[in-house]
Parts: sequence; structure tokens; C-alpha cells
Amino acid sequence: MLKAREKVLNPLSQATAIKEDGAVCRPATSQLAGRPPCSISPRRESNGGSLMMSESVDRKSSNKTRWLLIAVAGALAVVGLLYLFDRISVFGPPPRQLRDRWEAGHFDLPDDERQRLRGISVEFDSSNERYAEHAIEQTQLASSHVIKRDGPVKRREQLADFQADPSRKVAVTTEEFRHFYQAYANQDHPVFITSDSILNAFHRILEDSILKLEFRQVERLQRLLPMLDERLAVTRRPTDSEVARFARRRAQTIIGVARQLIDPSYEPDSEIRRIIQEETERVESGTGQSMPDWLGEPKRSFLAIDYSRFTPEGLHTRSDPLRRHYRSVRWLQTIPFYVGDDEHLLSLRLIGEAANGTSWASFAETYRDFFGGTDDWNLQTLNSLQPDRGELPDSIDTLRRKLLQHLNATGPPSKINDRVAEEFAPPDPESLSLRVLSASRTPESILFQATADWTKPPASVGLLLCTALGSKLARQQLAESNESESIAKIDSVGSLLADDSVYGEYLQCLATLLKPIDSSPGFMSTDRWQLKSCQTVLGGWTQMRHTFALQAKQNRIVLNQSSHVGAGFVEPNPEFFRRLGRLASRIEKSLDELGAFEISYEHMRFRLNESARFFMLIRTLEQEGIGINKFRIQLTVEDREFVYEVFEKMGESNPQNWLSFAPLDGKHSELILAAIVQVSDYIERRELPNDRAARGAILKGESSSNRVRWQRLAKVSERLGDLASKQLDHQSLTAQDEQFITNYGETLAALLNYELYSASDPLDDAMRCVSVLTQANGNHVHIAVSRPQAIYVLYPDQGQELLCRGAVFPYFEFTDDAIVDDQSWKTRVDSANSPARPNWLKPLFTDE
Repeated sequence: MLKAREKVLNPLSQATAIKEDGAVCRPATSQLAGRPPCSISPRRESNGGSLMMSESVDRKSSNKTRWLLIAVAGALAVVGLLYLFDRISVFGPPPRQLRDRWEAGHFDLPDDERQRLRGISVEFDSSNERYAEHAIEQTQLASSHVIKRDGPVKRREQLADFQADPSRKVAVTTEEFRHFYQAYANQDHPVFITSDSILNAFHRILEDSILKLEFRQVERLQRLLPMLDERLAVTRRPTDSEVARFARRRAQTIIGVARQLIDPSYEPDSEIRRIIQEETERVESGTGQSMPDWLGEPKRSFLAIDYSRFTPEGLHTRSDPLRRHYRSVRWLQTIPFYVGDDEHLLSLRLIGEAANGTSWASFAETYRDFFGGTDDWNLQTLNSLQPDRGELPDSIDTLRRKLLQHLNATGPPSKINDRVAEEFAPPDPESLSLRVLSASRTPESILFQATADWTKPPASVGLLLCTALGSKLARQQLAESNESESIAKIDSVGSLLADDSVYGEYLQCLATLLKPIDSSPGFMSTDRWQLKSCQTVLGGWTQMRHTFALQAKQNRIVLNQSSHVGAGFVEPNPEFFRRLGRLASRIEKSLDELGAFEISYEHMRFRLNESARFFMLIRTLEQEGIGINKFRIQLTVEDREFVYEVFEKMGESNPQNWLSFAPLDGKHSELILAAIVQVSDYIERRELPNDRAARGAILKGESSSNRVRWQRLAKVSERLGDLASKQLDHQSLTAQDEQFITNYGETLAALLNYELYSASDPLDDAMRCVSVLTQANGNHVHIAVSRPQAIYVLYPDQGQELLCRGAVFPYFEFTDDAIVDDQSWKTRVDSANSPARPNWLKPLFTDE
């Protein structure tokens, strides 16, 4: 695997095999073995000297043999120790901690170096000119080729669990894949296309699309916050009352902290600089709970700020601009403005007035179609009650009266607590609050709020969700866990499926996996299959929450072989696949309306910056005497893997493709860095280079197939639904159907953007982890999925059972006192003390 990657990095370098002679010369023992046994003749009996001499010779030969054997054993032990020491790098290359240095910014490009690189002449490859007018959206997906995995596929007789229990038809084994498509590509046995596999493709496309949309959100917030801050400053008047002065100071502080979080170079007004800087430090630390003096006295409904909530999660851990954006938005979602407090209400109105005439409303409502309503009153609520522009603003008393009338008409706004508090939904209406931004309400968050009980550990969030979505097995598991109260509360909440947002439609799609299906094979009515369906639902939900970690409001608790074998089968749930296809089409339309498929200069800037860091890393290693052709012998496995991982993530946007081909040495790296800096200067001005070759190079790399991936996903889902219906109706599959199933692995790889032969060596990046609930003691409940694992199913077909293999996502829940991101979760999974899966899911798994 590593050798293949080295050839990609530098095709001109040849891997040099170093042959070590490990042969150990053993003593010849043929003479000893062939020597006849000693016999005592009468003559020897009469000659004591001869007998003693014979015994002495035997002892010497025996001693010699023993010492030779000891020497051989010692030599083997030394060889073994040398091998062991090499594996643990005792005598191998020292670890250079490249990942840690990368995260610490050691490979960032300094400003003085950027200035020097601007003066280097760079000639772009003229072949890129044909992309100079290239559309940002590709019209088709590249094909993929997946190299067959090593190792035989298990046969029925090799699965001991199936032999020991003839009634068992489903088993998830320990076999792992980096990505789902590896379980389906180029396999010489029937496959079982799971709902997990297409769900994973859905989520990877969603994640890539939302990531690009979030970079647009980063750009918008970076423009909006300075505008609000400056407008708040210029409206200050000497005649302001004391309440007005404190209200404006509060508004400037809250907007100033958000601005400082997203832009470290920002210099706040001297009057509030210390407060902003101290608050920014607390937010960036992501630890502790406290109520800052400037926020006023603690209330029962708001005792303190929990600073761990500002720890970036999900997509927003991928770059520094995204991490800063996460903290800034979360800050604006956190600080309350109380309806009953004149200073608070005036402060929010001042921010609302500053936002008039800007694109704030559009920014705040970007994800309305995805979630429907928000969970808190916010700036949009306040502005909707204000007089039209040009008219005199309402007095604070009038504004408060309008808010209370709105409360009577619509009911309490918030159904989810996300604060450190002793009470939720305070009885005094004037204790209600608004926020600058509000996180979105998700149906399961309402469920968790209803079932929260600070007096005992919370029930499994996975079982709660599956029960609410209709799983009888999950309901039974809760009942056996003495959670009858939780079941009653779930029933009192009502259906989670009434929400018509994208998120609500997604839950409706998942719920079809938990419903019984007429004419389905017998194994689908077993407890193990129902466990598999629950795990699929929870694996999909985990990925959805991971994508929308910033937008979704998080809860906090108040204190065999056949004569004919076809290509395989599809999980027989046609409604699920068809719903998923319709949902994909809806999301594609929504993203198009939001401009998610258009060019994003912030996204381009991010990718260029990451590329510059990679080539700085290569140049640094070159300066330390470690060229690419020396990676295998001078870098540890961990360091090599990190370099290859960063390289592969660049994909088509790799600036190495901009210039005429040359080996990736220090000199060429400098030319590439110069090209990156010179192109970046245009991107910073939100322009494209004038040079057609340079312009074509950047457009070729930025081209995104996201729109086409959504369209292709909808078609694939619809086709899977048709095949599932055929199976339930016992119709024979056509040759085209069989070919579709045969090519399913390559189809999945293309949907995941693995092009051509890159699919043969995918990144190990399938694991996801996100927190969904904060307990009263401050611990965070996490949900997670690890690498896909093989599932074997005995599928009934024409009076026999065929052993088919597919893949599923293993689901986990755990509690931690800190937020755990994807990389930390991956480290835990790969450690000797890997996390245990939920007890109620264990019957689905086997140790094989």
C-alpha cells in the first residue's frame, strides 16, 4: 500500500529493496545422528582406560552440541529482538510527530516567505488553458476501479456461529473495510446490498455539499460582523441615557467577541477590549463553567456559560477558519437577552437596527428548509415585530408588550434546554429570552428533553430514538432496562415524523427500516435483523448529527454454495430506497437555491492554504535530508501515513498538476509554493488569475461534482428500490439488474468521489463522532460509528439459502467529560482499550 502511494507522490522514484541475509548456519548433526550406539565389548571391559576415554569423548560431543544449540537459540533471540525493536522504532527512524506539528501550525507559510515567493517566475502548464472557461460543476462522474481485496471470502461452513445455531441467519463479523464499496467490488460471491451502504453515500455527498456551503457562510459572517460592529459604534450619542449606554456596550461586547473569534486581528474598542479578549480566551479554551461579571447575576434558568459547548465538532474541525466560524456562531446562539430587562431588550434592538439593510436575515435563515423552525426567539423574531423602516422605533415597553402578545399567540418558543440551569421554561413570561442567532430544533432533541431526568443516568439515546421511530425491539429493550417512565414520556411526546423539513423527511426515511414488510424473507423477522435495522438507523442518525453539529440545538439535562449463484441481493425494503431517492432530489434543489454549487472563494482559499502547508512540509523534510525516495527508511509508519493522507486529500486540486511534470523535490516544491502564493493573491481579492493557464489550473481543481452526485444518488436509490420490489415479488432479475449489482461497488466509489484507481487505496476516514447531550454533571453523551464491518446473511433463494456478504456501520454510545472529535475517536478505536459497543447490540455481532 505504501509503495503504491510513493509512486503516486513521485513516479520517478524507484523503491529500493534492501535484502538482508537472515540465514543462520546451523551445526551439521548428521554424523552424530548416524553414529551407532556404543557397545561395551569384553575387550573394553578389560580396559578401563579405553572405557573412560569413550565416555569422555561422548561427554565432549554432547557438550559441544548443547553449546551449539544454545548459540543458535541466542542468535534467533537477537534476531527476534532486533525485529521487535525495529517495529517499535527503538533502532528505527525517530518519530517526527508530523501530525502534531501540522496541527500546531509548524508548516504555515510565513508572510516574509510569501513576499519572497511572489518574486519567483512561474510558468503554468499550457495544457490547463482548456479549462480556463471550465464550468464549476462537472457534467458526469468519473469512473472508479476497485482492486480486489486480499483474502478469501468466508463460506458458510467457515462461520462457526451459523453451524452452531442453524436458526441464525445474520451475523456481523470482525472483518473491517475502510469504505463500504470495498465490500462489494470485484467479489466472486453473492453480495447483500445494505441500506447502510447507500446511506453512507448519501451522507458523504451531504457532508461535502454542506462543507462548501459552510465556507460561503464563513465569508458572509466575516463581512457581516465588522459591519454590525462599526454601525453600533457610530450610533453612540452623548445624550444617551444610562440604560442606552449600557445596552450599547452590551451589544458591542457580544458582537465584538463574535468578531474576535472569527478574526484574531480585530482590535476592539479600548473601553471593552479587556472584556472581549478575556471572553475570547475562555471560549477558545473550551473548558470550565462560569458567569462573567459583565453578563450580570446568575438566574435559575441561566446559572453559567458552559464553555465546552464552544469546542468545534463535526465538519468544523477540518480547518482553522471553520473552527473559528463554529465558535463565533455558537457564541451568538448562546448569550440570552431577557424580555423583562430594559437593557437587554434595547441591546438586541440596537443589533437589529445595525443589521437592517444587510444580508443578515439571509445568513440566519440559510438552513430553514433543512430544519424548519429555530428553537429560540432571535433577531429575526424581534425585527418582525418592529415598525417598518423610516418610522419611529417602538419604545421598549411597546416592544415588550408585542413580544408577550406573540407569546400568547404562539406559545413558549423554546422546547429544548441548552444552558446550565436549575429550571427550564420559567413561570415568569418576562424571564423569557431572545438570542442573536438560534440553533435549530430537531425532533429527537424534543424527545431527549421530555425524557431527561437529572436524578439518574440517562437511558440510551439510541434506544430512545429507535423506540420513538417505531421499533418494537427497542421498546422491549427499554422495558427490560426499567425505563417504563421513559416509554410513557416517549408516547406522550407524539410522533417525531410530523416535521416536513429535510431533517424530518430524513427521519421518516429511517423509520421505514423499522417497519415490518409483507412478503419479506423470514430472517427479517428475527431479533438479530431488528437489531441490525436499529443499528442502521442510529448509524445514519450519527452521520446526520455530525454534519449539522453547529446548526442542531444540543440538549442539556437540567440538574453455502449453489448450482447457480447470481450477483446478489438488495436489502428488501423498497420504501426506504425510494424515500431516500426523493430526499436526495429535494436536497439537491435546496442546495442549488442556496448557491452551494457555485464558486466559493473562501473554499478555494482554504484548499490553497492546505496545499501550501503540504508543500512546506515536503520542503522542510527535504531540508532535513529526507527526500521522498527516503520516506520508507527515514520516516515512521505513522509519519508516512500522515503525509500520504494529506497528499491524497488534495485530489484534483493538487497544485503539483499546475506546472509541467517534475519530481517532487525541494526545488520543485518551491516553484509550486510560488504558484500557490501568486494565485492566492487573486483569490484574496475574490478574482481569478488573468493568465489562462493559471485560471484553468485553479478552475480544474475547484470543479465540484456535488450536483451530479446528488442526481446520481437519486437514480441509484430508485434503482435499488425497484430491485428490492422485484425480490419481494419473487421476480427474476434481468441481466442488466445482475450487472448493476455486480458494479455496485464501483458505483459507490464514484459517489464518494474516488476516481479511477484512487479507489484501490481509500483514506481511513469513515469514522464519525459527535456529542448530542450534556448531562447535569457536565459530561457529554456521544454517538459514533467506526469502520464498516462485514455482515453475512443467509438469503433464501429458490428453496435454498445463499451466503451473501455486505457491510454495516457499527454504532457506539459513550460518555466523556470532554468533547471527543473524529480524530480522537479514531485513536480510541485503534487503541488496545477500544470502546465497547452497546450491550443491547452485542447479539448481532460475532467474534469471527
